Amino acid sequence: MVTIFVPDIPEFEPLIAGARKTGGCTVVKPLKGYWQLEAEQELCFHRKDLGLGPALWNSALMGGFRGEIVEYDRNVLRIAEGG
Repeated sequence: MVTIFVPDIPEFEPLIAGARKTGGCTVVKPLKGYWQLEAEQELCFHRKDLGLGPALWNSALMGGFRGEIVEYDRNVLRIAEGG
């Protein structure tokens, strides 16, 4: 299971909204101030599709995650199940 913990603050709402539109992704309501974005094998997001500026994009993993970072650059965040 891959999980990204996203702070429950308005600035990260585009990431939550994008996760809701992503097939195979489950969005778990905030628990102790963090949303949980979960998938069985991989989560992948594109910054420009979400409309996030660079500062928020670079902070997307500040809440922590479970899995392995496969790609994290200026436009793509991909986390897969760690092996």
